[in-house]
Amino acid sequence: MGFVGCLLLSLFGCVTQTKYSQLEGTLSERQQELQRENEKLKNVELRMNYTEESRDKCFDRLSDFQARYKKVINENIQLARDMEDMKLDLEESESTIVEQSRVIWELNKTKERIETNMKRQIEAQEIKIEEIEGKLKVTFVDKILFDLGSVKINRRGQKALLKLANSLRQDRHQNITVEGHTDDLPIGDSLRGRFPTNWELSSARAIEVVRFLHETGQLEPERLSAVANSFYRPIASNDTAKGRRQNRRIEILLVPAR
Repeated sequence: MGFVGCLLLSLFGCVTQTKYSQLEGTLSERQQELQRENEKLKNVELRMNYTEESRDKCFDRLSDFQARYKKVINENIQLARDMEDMKLDLEESESTIVEQSRVIWELNKTKERIETNMKRQIEAQEIKIEEIEGKLKVTFVDKILFDLGSVKINRRGQKALLKLANSLRQDRHQNITVEGHTDDLPIGDSLRGRFPTNWELSSARAIEVVRFLHETGQLEPERLSAVANSFYRPIASNDTAKGRRQNRRIEILLVPAR
């Protein structure tokens, strides 16, 4: 994906550069035309010493040449303005390409570090890494982070989150959004006093992960945010135990900072 993104951005830069080169050639042609018209104007002025009739004709031609001369000058002025605008657009496009290339490169490096540091968890299918529309998503299945019905991160989850924090610490240009998801089963009687609905449960789990990444993982708090989704964004059917296990998850989105 990183290579394709860079290739498309490079092609966009080439198109803009070609347009600018075409305008530059047009300006050169206009300048040559202006020089030719100037020479003709001088010749007309030299011939104005002839007869009255010739002089009248020369005045007519002089007026015509002056009008054409003025037109060429105005066209050159407009062309120069167009070229300046195109130059600014080209510089802005090149700056955008450089910035987008940097973002893609940083996301790829982050992905490589996570894949290296969390290789065992990935192979055990306890976490999954995906690239989605310029973002990186790391999904934790619920069992690796929380025991059933709990909002306290278990020991295995703490170790996994520390590895993730180590992978993210140097990427200061990426914001981190932690999203909590549940299945659609109602909250049990023993927990209903603390969590009236799955909204509160998914919120508490997302906030718990955010606090751990900040307090223990030493990630900057301004990079972190928590989102509760309850059971309204399932990735599998809630009609089966397997599907419900997939839906009970924590998703961590890495988004390039604007």
